[in-house]
Amino acid sequence: MKRSSTCRKIGIPLATFRAWGVCLVMVGSAWSTAAWSQDRVGSDGGPDAQAVSRLEQLSESFASIAAAVKPTVVNISSVATNRRLNRELREAFPDGAYQFSPVTGTGSGVIFDADGFIVTNNHVVAGADAVRVTLADGRKLRAEVVATDPKTDLAVIRINAKGLKAARFGDSDAVRVGHIVLAIGSPFRLGHSVSHGIVSAIGRNDDIDVDIDYKNWIQTDAPINPGNSGGPLISARGEIVGINVAIATDSGGHQGVGFAIPSNTVRRIANVLKTGEKVVRGYLGVEIDPVDEQTASGYGLSEVAGVLIRRVGEDSPAARGGLRSEDIVLSINGLPVRSREQLQQIIAETQPGSDVALKVWRKSREQTLHVKVMEQPRNFRTTIKLEELYRQGGSGPSGDSAPSEGEPGSAGSAEEDGVSDELEGDSAEPSGDGAPAEASRGREGTESTWGFEGATLTPELGRKYRLPSSIEDGVLITSVDPASEAWACRLRRGMVIVRANDKPVRLLDDLAAVLTPEALARGVRLKLRDRSDEYYLVLRVR
Repeated sequence: MKRSSTCRKIGIPLATFRAWGVCLVMVGSAWSTAAWSQDRVGSDGGPDAQAVSRLEQLSESFASIAAAVKPTVVNISSVATNRRLNRELREAFPDGAYQFSPVTGTGSGVIFDADGFIVTNNHVVAGADAVRVTLADGRKLRAEVVATDPKTDLAVIRINAKGLKAARFGDSDAVRVGHIVLAIGSPFRLGHSVSHGIVSAIGRNDDIDVDIDYKNWIQTDAPINPGNSGGPLISARGEIVGINVAIATDSGGHQGVGFAIPSNTVRRIANVLKTGEKVVRGYLGVEIDPVDEQTASGYGLSEVAGVLIRRVGEDSPAARGGLRSEDIVLSINGLPVRSREQLQQIIAETQPGSDVALKVWRKSREQTLHVKVMEQPRNFRTTIKLEELYRQGGSGPSGDSAPSEGEPGSAGSAEEDGVSDELEGDSAEPSGDGAPAEASRGREGTESTWGFEGATLTPELGRKYRLPSSIEDGVLITSVDPASEAWACRLRRGMVIVRANDKPVRLLDDLAAVLTPEALARGVRLKLRDRSDEYYLVLRVR
């Protein structure tokens, strides 16, 4: 990126300016050299002793921390049988003239109990037929997988060994951005390698595209590479504040962005897994969306707060407690809710059978509801949609699973899921059978004012856009200006607006009556449906 600068013209001859410039450079150079000499060079011409002493103290601190923690860190290697390939080999060589092909992996782990219990990442040992551990003193031991928790990507394994040292775990809630941290692990199979950096961010969640339900990760620039997974992130006090889990990279190696599971989560999950039991989590039974400034304004909140309930599962704990779609959960047991991930974490950590007090924003006023949290269904995922839970079967009525407090596909997925690519015929825009609606859609100002074009839904348009028969009325969005507020608020082609500011929408005229410039300036609440989901969005145009 080119940097630009501006300078004011002054009436000084160029030759004079050049002379002054040379003079200034020489004076500045002499001053900086003198300052450097005075600050950094000792009386004998060598490095300044005080500066060196400070640096040596810092260096000794790093070495002391590494030495103290190193005995608690292990290298883990796993071996799995590639059963499909071996089956193909067996079929290709029926006389047995073939060799089974193993799949190997490597990672790290931390001894958290001197009785031989080691915590690592689930992805380090998942599917392994054999797991081996190398201790810091060189001993190599076979390990058994005690239990795993894929939803946090944690696992506990155990070795039979004497003289083990357990790591000290710190309070990850006390970690702050800028804190110095160390990482120890086995990058590229180089056991017990030490690196250092700082905490770059905390509470990383939906910015990270990995198939793990509960994150809330610590971000660090300490070099983390393949093989560091499961190893510790260590504070300046020599305490474990995280378990390294992932990196963001284009190259496959370290690029300055690594992530660790907070130690408080690790400690809680590992202590359950060491017993061989599964982790039991609480369950509410809702689908949720974040609340941004536009949503808050549209629902009459004075500040950005809470989480929007998109859908409440039939006969779910939330339904029995009185929660409704479009409620905004502001707090749980008095603790303010600021994000989807926080709500998910709070409910997951709530003991099933416990009652929680939910303060919600409904119809422009606060209400308090009491909900009994139940146990999470077996097939629950925070990213799963209601329909997927229904298909899988679980704890819902008539064998159906109740909805999850997951993060459904982002609003606007109708087009991204292929609606526009699967229209019948060659034309991307409805035509022919939808002629009457087209005429209404083409009225002056719809796209320029709203940011999208719409048409009154007809059976013909429903078939063309392959909408379910349950969507009978509404305004079909046929085009969205990518530079508009409509696009920014996630309206997409193929969605059907069925309600605006609590008023039913059957015809384009119904929608036009609500989407006035004044209402759009304040924000209009929309309920939309598409082929697979429903959405609650706020369109604001200023």
